Amino acid sequence: GTASAGAIEPPPETAVERAVRAALGRVWRFLTTGNPVVRIGAVVLFFGVAFLLRYAYEHALLPIELRLTGSAAAALALVAAGWRLRDRADTYGLVLQGAGVGILYLTIFAAARLYDMVPLAAAFAALVVLVAASSVLAVVQRSQALALFATSGGFLAPVLTATGEGSHVALFSYYALLNAGILAMAWFRSWRWLNWAGFVFTFVIGAAWGREYYRPELFASTEPFLILFFAFYLGVSLLFARRQAPALAGLVDGTLVFGTPAAAMGLQWALVRDMPFAMAYSALAAALVYAALAWWLRRRGAFGHLLGQSFAALALVFATLAIPFAVDDQRLTGAAWALEGAGVLWVGLRQRQVLARAAGLALQLVAAGAYVVDWQGGSSGLPFANGDFLGAALIAIAAGITGWLLFRHRPALSRFERPQQLAWVWWGAAWWTAAGLQDVARLTFPGESWNGNHHEHAALLFLAGTGALLATAARRLAWPGGMQPAVLLLAALWAVLLGLDVDWRRASPWVDLGWLAWPAGFAAAYWHLAVRDRLAEQVSARLTAWWHTGAWWLMLVLGAWTAAALLVRLEPGGGWLAAVWGAVPLLGLALAARLAAGPAAARWPLTPHGDRYLGHGRDGALALLGAWVVVSGTWPADPAPLPYLPLLHPLELTQLAVLLTAWRRLDRAPAPALVGRDAGRQIVGAVAFVWLNLCTARAVHYYAGASYPLDRLVATDAFQTAASILWTSVALLLMGLGARRGQRTPWTIGAVLLGAVVLKLFTVDLANLGVVARIVSFLTVGAIMLIIGYLAPLPPARQERQPAADTDPEHPGR
Repeated sequence: GTASAGAIEPPPETAVERAVRAALGRVWRFLTTGNPVVRIGAVVLFFGVAFLLRYAYEHALLPIELRLTGSAAAALALVAAGWRLRDRADTYGLVLQGAGVGILYLTIFAAARLYDMVPLAAAFAALVVLVAASSVLAVVQRSQALALFATSGGFLAPVLTATGEGSHVALFSYYALLNAGILAMAWFRSWRWLNWAGFVFTFVIGAAWGREYYRPELFASTEPFLILFFAFYLGVSLLFARRQAPALAGLVDGTLVFGTPAAAMGLQWALVRDMPFAMAYSALAAALVYAALAWWLRRRGAFGHLLGQSFAALALVFATLAIPFAVDDQRLTGAAWALEGAGVLWVGLRQRQVLARAAGLALQLVAAGAYVVDWQGGSSGLPFANGDFLGAALIAIAAGITGWLLFRHRPALSRFERPQQLAWVWWGAAWWTAAGLQDVARLTFPGESWNGNHHEHAALLFLAGTGALLATAARRLAWPGGMQPAVLLLAALWAVLLGLDVDWRRASPWVDLGWLAWPAGFAAAYWHLAVRDRLAEQVSARLTAWWHTGAWWLMLVLGAWTAAALLVRLEPGGGWLAAVWGAVPLLGLALAARLAAGPAAARWPLTPHGDRYLGHGRDGALALLGAWVVVSGTWPADPAPLPYLPLLHPLELTQLAVLLTAWRRLDRAPAPALVGRDAGRQIVGAVAFVWLNLCTARAVHYYAGASYPLDRLVATDAFQTAASILWTSVALLLMGLGARRGQRTPWTIGAVLLGAVVLKLFTVDLANLGVVARIVSFLTVGAIMLIIGYLAPLPPARQERQPAADTDPEHPGR
């Protein structure tokens, strides 16, 4: 009991493993059940006869009549022996019959094509009789194996005896007879593997012949056979549904229903690619055929429900393809395979067939590879109506359909298939975006200058439309994964804004289609956010929160850029323009706080996401504004037409407003800040100290004539003297505040700063400053230190022990 309880059970077998095991089992049963020796021997015998006939032809061994007669007699003997042994349980007789029929196909074809011993009309009649006889034998004995042996031999006979000469009409007429036999057998038996074998032989051999021998002048004698073969296997699909109910079970049926139009349209493109509008007419004809069949199956109602849905889907696909084929049929045929692959996947999911699903996915990858191989770039068609874009769009649409199908049928998928849903969504989005941006780059605009932004804004319009489309589809289908690629829209908005080739001193982001692109971009972004809220239980709340914050910050930056671009037309000094970049975001934060205090607080997006606008969102914006305070403080910032007055400068007033807002936020905010209150106050204090130094440098620039850049300015005697006085004054303020409130912390900070001033006096000022500047520094600092000593003595330690909200009960001295 203990041993068994501790034993490790093997993991459950997956659907893919079961499918592989089943396929290997079929091969093993073929080799080990019934009579494997005779099966393999029949195959070997068939190839041996074929090679013997070819060798005899090439070396002129024995008279031709004797060779053919002996071959036919041996074949008939095999058929007769097989008929007599048809009741054996090991299928010995059936295999002999199949081998004999295959050799008879080979003999008749060789007599007509290789030796011209039999007129084509007589050979054709003999083949008709042979097809009919072999079909009857297979149907009467209910043997799909006999039908497969006989039919495979018939298809391989021309291949094995081929000399590179002869008529393609005779070849395709012969194959038409073989397919007629398959169609006849499909009337009585639903033999999937026979249907599949005929389909593969017909279209693969036909494609091989076309690649090697087809020329445009052969179109009139080739096209009828392609249409005939397409009709044959369309009929086989119908007959199978009639015999098998509407199952369409397995890889074989999916291959026939969706593979037949894919193969036929691929070969059709090879035949008519140099004919204007030929592919458009072909697609339209296929759409009409499938629509008529779907309508007929719906009226019958007795069979073919799933088949009718498949035909209706194919009608829609070909009707959709007719228009792009009319515009530019390059690269579209291969890309259309992707849609066929999505159809095969759909059938595989409906019928829970792993191999069909794998075939559908593989076909889409093959379609993408064919597109890449054929792609040459620089399509001559219209933007968004050329083969490059439409081909990639078909691949993207098929991938999107695939992702949706995998999501919808996820309970039936194996653990290896479930993660593929999102992979296919991203795969489709990548194809769609790459194709769209490539065509955007080809657009031309009237009056466009070399440094314009038409293309950037056109790209933004395309991405906004894509994001809105994905969000709408996700909402209607309740499919959160469908809109996952749209999470990159916010990054695209930021990238376009930061990458504009526009100096904000000359123009705004609203020119060059910006008046349309930016509203569309923000509308798509907030529509995406609204859909995420609708699907809140299935999406990442953290990502949604960051999206709100990023969109809010982008709006503030865009507003600041717009205001600066409008103000520059008045030609003010640089200080006014610099101030706008801080004033507009600050006003935006104030407006959001005002709205949150009124009726708008109960509306979206403030209701569920107020913290992203008034909490962490505001904290982050203030942090960025703090960085702006430091950076903009290094500019001279001319306040023209007004004279410069310290701390009454428009830029310095705006910077002071930012600092006061940040301090008030830390002092009164009910929501948690990004950092603790104490740490936040220390950061704001440090930024304020740096700002005072920068303001001092600007005052030195305007009053003492010291010139920027900043590193040159701070090296002057005037700035060094002013800095010493400023630092001492700040130390006086902090130490006086500490003494007045009985708090040692600000007094200690002031004392440290005062020590730094003293150190600076003796290490920097004494060695580098001129005589006058050195005297002013030492006298002023000394006087202020005397005042400090009188007004701000060290607070007694006992005064720190006062009740406070931040007091630690275990360490009262803190």
